[in-house]
Amino acid sequence: MARYREATWLPIPENTAQPRITPTQLILHSAAAPWSPERLRDFWNERGVTTESHFGVGYDGAVGQFVDTNVRADANASANNRAISVESAANTQNSDPWTSGQLDTLVDIMVWAHRTHGIPARVCRSDTDPGFGTHRMFRKWSLSGTECPGNARAKQFTDTLFPRFLGALGDDFVPVGPTVALENLKYGVTNADVADLQRSLIERGEEIPAGVTGYYGDQTRAAVASFQRKQGWTGSDADGIPGIETCRRLGLTVA
Repeated sequence: MARYREATWLPIPENTAQPRITPTQLILHSAAAPWSPERLRDFWNERGVTTESHFGVGYDGAVGQFVDTNVRADANASANNRAISVESAANTQNSDPWTSGQLDTLVDIMVWAHRTHGIPARVCRSDTDPGFGTHRMFRKWSLSGTECPGNARAKQFTDTLFPRFLGALGDDFVPVGPTVALENLKYGVTNADVADLQRSLIERGEEIPAGVTGYYGDQTRAAVASFQRKQGWTGSDADGIPGIETCRRLGLTVA
C-alpha cells in the first residue's frame, strides 16, 4: 500500500474497486469549493459522482487521502492510469491562490510522491511525460479542457510551488533528462528521441560531425559505441545501440 503518513485516511469505495496503477505523474487540481478533506470525501461518495482524487487539501493545509496511490482515481481523463491527483479547497470560481498552509502541504506531498514512486522532479512536457503538473496544462487530462486550478494557482505553481519542491528535495534532487523510448533508438530511424540521444552524447564529449539531426546513422552509432566503451563495456555491450543502462548514464529517462 502507498499512503502518505501525514494524511488522514478517508477511504472511499473506489480504493478497493479500481484497478492498480504505477504512478508516473502527479497532477494538481482545485475543487471549486471551500471544502475540508472530509467534505470532499463525502462528495466523492454522493450518488452520481463519477470522479475521485487520491488526496484533498483544505484551506488550512489539512490533508486527507481517499485512495491508495497505487490504485486508480478518475480525476485526470487520459492520465487516470498513471497519475496521482491532488484536489485542494478553492472558491467557487477557482480564482483564489493557494494559502500558505496549502503550499506547505502540497510541497510535502510532492516530495513524498517523488521519493515513494520515483516521479521525476520536473514539470511534465507532454500529457504522457512523467513529472508534475496542473490539471489545465494538457487538454487530454480533462474531457473538454479546463481552467482548473485557475490563473492565480497556475502562476503559483511555476513561480513558487515547484521551485519550493525542488529546494525541499535537497541532496535527493537529481536532474532528469529527456524521456525516450528504446524502440525509437535504432539504426536507420529519424525521430525526436534520437535527437535527444545525440544531444546527450555531444554534451558528454562524443563526436557526431553532422550534429543533432535526429537521424540514427553511422555517426550516431559510432558515438554510442565510443560512450559504451568508456563505461568499460566490451563486445555486445558496446555495439552502438543503447539499452536502459546506456540511456541512464547519458541522463535519459526510458519510457
